[in-house]
Order: sequence, then C-alpha cells, then structure tokens
Amino acid sequence: MKSTRRSIVYLGWQSNGNFGDDLLHETWRAALDDPLDVEAPLTTRAYLRALPRVARERLRLVGSERVVLLGGGTTIGYRAWAEHARLAVRNYGAAGVVGVGLGAAARTDAYALSRHPQQWSAWQELDGMRLAGVRGPITADEVTEHLGPTTVCGDPALLYPLVRSVEPTGTPGRRRIGVALGSDPQTRFDVETVAAAVDEHALATGTHEVVAFALSRPDRAAARALSERLVTPSTVHEYTDVATTMSVIAGCDLVVSERLHGVVAALALDVPTVPLSYASKCDDFWSSVTGGPAPVSVGHSVDALVRAMLGADTVRAEATGAVFALQERLEGIRRELVDWLRGDRSTVSLLQTGPVSS
Repeated sequence: MKSTRRSIVYLGWQSNGNFGDDLLHETWRAALDDPLDVEAPLTTRAYLRALPRVARERLRLVGSERVVLLGGGTTIGYRAWAEHARLAVRNYGAAGVVGVGLGAAARTDAYALSRHPQQWSAWQELDGMRLAGVRGPITADEVTEHLGPTTVCGDPALLYPLVRSVEPTGTPGRRRIGVALGSDPQTRFDVETVAAAVDEHALATGTHEVVAFALSRPDRAAARALSERLVTPSTVHEYTDVATTMSVIAGCDLVVSERLHGVVAALALDVPTVPLSYASKCDDFWSSVTGGPAPVSVGHSVDALVRAMLGADTVRAEATGAVFALQERLEGIRRELVDWLRGDRSTVSLLQTGPVSS
C-alpha cells in the first residue's frame, strides 16, 4: 500500500525578474508535473511579511510528508543559503532538503566570496540534507572537502527542452548572434571589446542580426549599451518569461553569454555557445560539459573572443555527449522525486545519501 500524500516545498530565488532562477523553477515544475506553488520565503523577515500565505500553505500541507527542494543555483557552501534551507525545513515541518545541481564558489574565487560569505559548518549541521548531485567538478571538489563525496549531475536547466517544447523564433535563413552581458549585478566585461568582436565575427560569417539579451533587470543598461555600439543591426530582448526567452535563444546561430543560464539554456538547446566567465561558477558548469574552464574571461582581447566564437560549433559538437550524459543523470533524480511524490518511494529512502540511482 502506498503511504500518505507527499508535498514539495520549493526553495529558490524565482519571481525576481532573473531568467536563470525562473528557468530552474519552470524546469522543475515541468519535470515533476507539479505546480511547485508552495514557495518558501528566504529570511525571517520575509516569513513575517508572508505570514498569512505561509499559514495557508502549512494548513494545506497538513497530513502530507514534506521535503524542501533546493533545485539548483549557486548556493551550496554559502552561509545565507544554509540559513534559508534551515528556515524552510523548520517553518514548513519538512523532513529534510533535497539539493540538485547546486553550485559552490571555488575557494580561490575572491570575487564571489566577497559578495556571498561561506559557512560550511552550517551546511554540516542541516538535518536531513540529501545532496543528489552538484553542478560541476569545482563544486564537487569543494563539497567533497567539506561535506563528503558527491557526484556531478550538471545544471538542472539542461532538462528544460526535454520537458517543455521550444519553438525557435526568427526568420529562416537569417543568421543571428545572441549576446548576454550582466553578472552580479553588472557586467565585468568591456562592452566596447565585446561589440568589436561580435561585429568582426558577424562580418566574417554573414550574420544579419545581433540580439542583445537582458536576462535580468540589472542587465538592461549593458544590453542597450552593447546594441548602441554595434555596427551589425541589433535588437534588445528584455526577459519577461522563460518560454519566450528560450524561443529567442533557440533561434540564434550562436550565443555569447556572461549570464550562466544563458550558457546553460543555449547548450541545452544545442546552440553553439561561448561563455564569458566572470566567476568560478561559469568555469564549474563549462567544465561539466567540456572538461575545462571557459575559454574567455575578464580582460580578454577582441581576438580571443573572435577565436572562441569561430570555434563554438566544434566545441558544441564535442560537448554533445557530455550534455546527454548529464541529462541522463538528472533524469534519474527526476524519477526518484516523481516516485516519491507518487508514494512509490519512502521519504527515508529519498533523503538517504549516496550516488544518484540510474
């Protein structure tokens, strides 16, 4: 006989106008065929502001077994996110946390760590924490050092085109380059240098149009500045919803992105991609599909970016097998969660540590 009903409490940063966080949420909603509409606030202050909603959700969850799904993002190791997870478990009466495709900053990443302090001891103290897989090898090294052995499953957004239909937008026969600048909270790259490289590549390849992506609200200024500096005809695409932006990315012949999930989305859609690495999380993901760091980092030259753009199709072809393998691992985790939701897997079994089942 199947056990009691199950409920997932989703913990993320969705609904804040950021494509990457919304993409992760939408991916899991589709992959689990669950609305994931019980969304945990982050801080104690946020819980107080959302008290009526949280009270209604807790009432809805009475009689169900609950787990918190931390469904991706650069979170593991960070002090703030350990506290977010602890609050979610306590306030929703969850049995534990399942983390999938989480990323960590490299211990040498002064840029990321200056903005988001780490506290691994807080993660060690979390009750019922199941880390079902991490984003890439840099995270795997950090987690192994501080929490114990883990496995790389890639970024969960790689599943999106497998669980949602994506129709490319654009005019057939017209070549388009997509470029996304912006990080935390502004671009670390020189707009003039990027524009010069994009124009040079566009001229060499007969590209008709550049799409300057603003994948979050703070990226709009960089997208407009890039568009203004380009000689190649360009448009600005400001993110409004996941489906539309995925369709625009799918309609590009090449994507150059500083935003990590611009890179993840393009690779998932089999679009040649050049990541602009502004922090270790970019190299972490890129290493998961290519075995090496991103080819272009802060301070690059025009020539370096043009070379990477010209070689992007070859890299995409070489990375196809790795992307497929990561999608298979993520599919294994998805099946575990679906089996649990259906009552075919116990909560104790779901939260057991160990390698992802195949």
